[in-house]
Amino acid sequence: MITDKVKQETVLNLIDKLQYFDYDKVLDRIRKTVKKPGILVAGATGAGKSSLINHLFGMEVATEGSGKPVTDRVTRYEPEKVDVVLYDTRGYEIGDEKAQQFYKEVVGYVKEANESKDVKNHIHLVWYCISAANKRVTPMDLDIIASLQGLAKVCIVLTQIDTATVVELKEMRDTIAKKLPDMPAFGVSIDPRVPAESQEWDEMLDWSMDNLESGMQLALAQALGKELRIKRMQADKLVHRYVIAAAGAVVCPLPMTDSAVLVAIQTTMATHLFNFWGIDRGTDKIKDVFVNVVIANTGRVFSRSLLKIIPGAGTMASAVINSGVATSFTYAFGRAVNEVCYKAAAKLAAGDKIDFTSAFAVDVLMKLVDKYMKRKSN
Repeated sequence: MITDKVKQETVLNLIDKLQYFDYDKVLDRIRKTVKKPGILVAGATGAGKSSLINHLFGMEVATEGSGKPVTDRVTRYEPEKVDVVLYDTRGYEIGDEKAQQFYKEVVGYVKEANESKDVKNHIHLVWYCISAANKRVTPMDLDIIASLQGLAKVCIVLTQIDTATVVELKEMRDTIAKKLPDMPAFGVSIDPRVPAESQEWDEMLDWSMDNLESGMQLALAQALGKELRIKRMQADKLVHRYVIAAAGAVVCPLPMTDSAVLVAIQTTMATHLFNFWGIDRGTDKIKDVFVNVVIANTGRVFSRSLLKIIPGAGTMASAVINSGVATSFTYAFGRAVNEVCYKAAAKLAAGDKIDFTSAFAVDVLMKLVDKYMKRKSN
């Protein structure tokens, strides 16, 4: 039998290694590997560009650090803790004689940026905003969109749909379909009175995800504020990546006493998930909860879960971790952390307060780990 003393010593050894876990260093390393998508938000004056950005990312770009003007009409924003690069365009008045200047400058900049050898400056998506309040799609809009279409992935966002009738919206969509075949157009509004079934936020974001490579999909999802469905889908993919890493780390059976490599993978995964959901932001208290409750207890969770599923081990030294055990636990632990983070993010998005110590307590995680371990084995 495995004695309680041996169990305790093993757990203490694991926690001893974890006390030197450098949260900030790991988080910095994760952030340096992120491939940020470049998103250009364009349209005429009053088209709802700022409202769109604030709704999706929960920020006013003008107040998120100093933007860097790259032309007279285009400003580049790269917020410190949001994994996207936003290009905000200064609008133009419909019929304004300077509209043609907007066309040349914006289209010219996208062409130049995407021909650059520096991929960090590339623009991957263009969200072209047209206000439904104007009741029409102008020839200027159509010309700009057609020109951008050959340079990046472009969609039209029909904003302020609460200001137009069903007939007026249909006429705008018909114009787009006739002049720009196959151009996706999504109707949205930030007015809470507009029924969810009339909104196309999900469709717009699904289109955006489909037109980004996987790493950038994760980055865009991380940057989103209240769009929890998209975030959860991408977080599940993130867990899967770490499960694959755990399987690769245990090509041969690994002695239980040398399990630090797996602990490193799992603590990095937890760090990544916390950053992804934005749980580490805001106050030192949140970080303390992460380090003291989640990371410090990873070894305890790890040990207790593995002991349950290694039958007949005579001593701790003889217990081994094979690829199946490693992937099962990593999967269960990742899904557990992910579920707790999702619930916390949902409450925060609703404006509720959270007791982080209780939300991320080890017994909460253990119940979820057990649930996902059983699900994985079935």
